[in-house]
Amino acid sequence: MIRRALAALVLLATVAPARAEEPERLEPVVVTATRTEQRLDEAPASVSVLTREDIGQAAGQSLDDLLRQVPGFSLFRRSSSIVSHPTTQGVSLRGIGPSGASRALVLLDGIPINDPFGGWVYWDRIPLQSVEQVEVVRGGGASVWGNYALGGVINIITRRPVERAALFEGSYGNNDTRNVDLLLTEVQGPFRLSLEGSHFATDGYQTVSAARRGTIDVDAGSRHTTFNGRIELQPSPDLSMFVRGTYYEESRDNGTPLQFNNTDAGSLAMGGRARTGDGSEWTATVFTDLEGFHSTFSSQALDRNSETLALDQRVPTTSVGAALTWSRTFGAHRVLAGTDFRWIDGETDERVYVAGAFARTRVAGGEQQIYGLFLQDVYTPHPRIELVGGLRADYWRAYDGFRRDTPSPAGIPARQTYSDIDRLAASPRLAMLFHAGPSTDLRASAYQGFRVPTINELYRVFRVRNDVTVANEHLKPERLTGGEVGVEQRVGPFQARATAFWNEVQDLVANVTLTNRLPDCPAGTTCRQRQNLDRARIRGVETELELRVGREWKVGGGYIYSDTEVIDAPPQRSLEGKRLAQVPRHGASLTVRYDNPALFTVAATARFVGRQFEDDLNTLPLGSYVLVDLFASRRIARWGEVFVAIENLLDTTYTTGRTSDGVVSIGAPFLVHGGVRLKY
Repeated sequence: MIRRALAALVLLATVAPARAEEPERLEPVVVTATRTEQRLDEAPASVSVLTREDIGQAAGQSLDDLLRQVPGFSLFRRSSSIVSHPTTQGVSLRGIGPSGASRALVLLDGIPINDPFGGWVYWDRIPLQSVEQVEVVRGGGASVWGNYALGGVINIITRRPVERAALFEGSYGNNDTRNVDLLLTEVQGPFRLSLEGSHFATDGYQTVSAARRGTIDVDAGSRHTTFNGRIELQPSPDLSMFVRGTYYEESRDNGTPLQFNNTDAGSLAMGGRARTGDGSEWTATVFTDLEGFHSTFSSQALDRNSETLALDQRVPTTSVGAALTWSRTFGAHRVLAGTDFRWIDGETDERVYVAGAFARTRVAGGEQQIYGLFLQDVYTPHPRIELVGGLRADYWRAYDGFRRDTPSPAGIPARQTYSDIDRLAASPRLAMLFHAGPSTDLRASAYQGFRVPTINELYRVFRVRNDVTVANEHLKPERLTGGEVGVEQRVGPFQARATAFWNEVQDLVANVTLTNRLPDCPAGTTCRQRQNLDRARIRGVETELELRVGREWKVGGGYIYSDTEVIDAPPQRSLEGKRLAQVPRHGASLTVRYDNPALFTVAATARFVGRQFEDDLNTLPLGSYVLVDLFASRRIARWGEVFVAIENLLDTTYTTGRTSDGVVSIGAPFLVHGGVRLKY
């Protein structure tokens, strides 16, 4: 199979070249670090930017696969979102995240897209063709962004309609993997319109290691469809408005005949930006999400030759949010102030089965509200110095929590009403950027952040094979205190950045293994519960390097060392001194790219993920691995190119998960796909 793929690359290189203009290279402008526009080299934070060029020349077919080359980015599971369960797609930056909920805020054009019920991210709902730039800000971003921005912020910025155009991408690969995407844009006077439809499907692959595979193990396939629409009105340079709507549908086969999930989600957002005569700039957004999630889980025999249905869950969720910001420059001060709000209503409706027979229904859920106020001053007393001070206050309320079991099992009341919870959280931040010389920048910052427990963590039971994780309605918000220092050095075509960071998290939510079995854990399962750990420490170093040789060659790489440790856990003293689950100590990536539009483009990426542990007790190790990806493309005309991409070129078998009954999950094997991109 590898020989066939390499032969395809050779064939690609023989297609007749087309003349093409050299792309213009501009210094990226970022908006996420301070919630205002800045050049990348003026941002007082550790920021990585993936440009349209990076996105179009990557082998991966999903956004999370693309982001894995960024130091410190990881999901709860090592698997790609193409085959993994949605609830395992929570994102972590710098190792802050030992459970499925995200510890980083993910934005789409400045609007949160973390799942309102569980905090994870549906990465597949964002077609790569629609993405213009991705900004990854590592370090506490809660002072201006609030909840979830514990470890940082990821802002996905989509292409804006600037002309009448049609962009098409179609590809096909092994495992009957096919992808079709069509993006249309139109500009008429002050009106701008973009419409996009995307469909992806794959038969997938086996996710259980060959040594433990049984007759119930089948390929984990997936299918998803996305429709996006955006209308913009810009009657003057000082006023713009937009309306955006999205519909997303997915279905997944989760590796055995009785396990699957599907999601239907719709979102609507509208807002605007205005500049007034006094130099003020105002932005306002309102957004809502409606979602239905359905998932089944099974109990599997140790020989994996039979399974019985254990749980059937349906999760309807509704959320509404809004944000208002004001900014203005006063001499050397750029002042930003704003407020935001989020309301979430969700529940889990479950049918519980014992030995494959229906036993009872379980319904649990509640509502949440979060109100935030923030103020920030970016002060430039000297062209070489930038100082940032920010403060945010949030009020969180969880209310109307309930649970009903019909009929109720032993030890659980038929009806339970949970006490309302409310908390206040302050998130300050101080940062400094010093241009020590024409090619040297120094950065330092100190900050605090928070994350409130999701409705999922408070009320929903989760199961992976025979490991059951129980909800906990008494969870408290996580609080992070941290700091970092960094340096950036530029020498001709070479650029290097290094950052040392230190974080302590109070009341970190983790999946804790229990010695006593709770009523929600059936006999024969390993029982875990979401619990707050009093204190955990995350510290380390991250580096990024970039070298450009002429206009064609680019070499880029990154490395992170993340040392995590549970410092204090009074209810579970056995966890003290243990590493946080699902966090590798080492991670690195290296990309070498040759880009000559008149000839061809080739990019090779190698990625290393270090050893980590599946569980809180550090008894289920996941070994380290190296993956190599390859991408090649060639223009056939000014309006089109052909491409081929290979993931896991060496067909490496690597572990992505491990359960207490000894079942080992594995990642994607050798994958190849090729296709065309057209622009009219």
